[in-house]
Amino acid sequence: MAESRTLLEALDGIRDTLAGGQSGNIEYPRIANGPVEHVLAFNNDEYIALKDPEGEHPYFSSHGVLTDLQHRELPGSKVETTFPVDRSKLGESFLWPPQQLPPWDGPPVDNRYTTGHGYSKQAYFFGDGSSLVTVGPSLPKIGILKGGGAQFWVASLNVVAQGTGKYAGAHGTAVYIGSAYLETWPASFPEQAAILAKGFKALVGTYFKLVLAENFADVAPPEKVAGPAPAPAAGKRRGR
Repeated sequence: MAESRTLLEALDGIRDTLAGGQSGNIEYPRIANGPVEHVLAFNNDEYIALKDPEGEHPYFSSHGVLTDLQHRELPGSKVETTFPVDRSKLGESFLWPPQQLPPWDGPPVDNRYTTGHGYSKQAYFFGDGSSLVTVGPSLPKIGILKGGGAQFWVASLNVVAQGTGKYAGAHGTAVYIGSAYLETWPASFPEQAAILAKGFKALVGTYFKLVLAENFADVAPPEKVAGPAPAPAAGKRRGR
């Protein structure tokens, strides 16, 4: 049995190498666009719980570790996220967009039931002491399953807000898509909230495209860039 396991691990290592990755690898330079972009891809194993479900400002809070794309834990890593929720938008989580119409490469776009999102922030900590923090809109969806359970998804589009270590001063964007299986999903909101407050396991895929600080030009931020000349004050005329 031990020899079989060793052989399988060796074959996995060969497969990963041929695919451009190794155990614990999260960088994928072959799909970077341009000479200075970095692409990171990894998974999050998270435990999520709904906090203050009966209060005015409920929010999801999650903690966990990072893994590579083969689901091997990255030593010294962790993830912490939060997603405040708006009670008035929860009903839209059960609704799905209408069927879209061609042409697929042009309008129209019917975005009904995709705008009831909130905003979340994520902090990723890596074993070398580096970190990345992102913020952006997150859209939850819930599908009721046969047998009384539910599948819970959250997709998020994020912008890098800050970083430390090798990611200090980095800029870029990130996406994550997570899911959870809830074995029991009752009909009433108080019972649903109780299940979410107890906590559940989520598996999340995360994808970054970013550029490190050393590759950015030294230009003034937008608020310091000179704008158009102010209009002359009322009652005054420009000189000829």
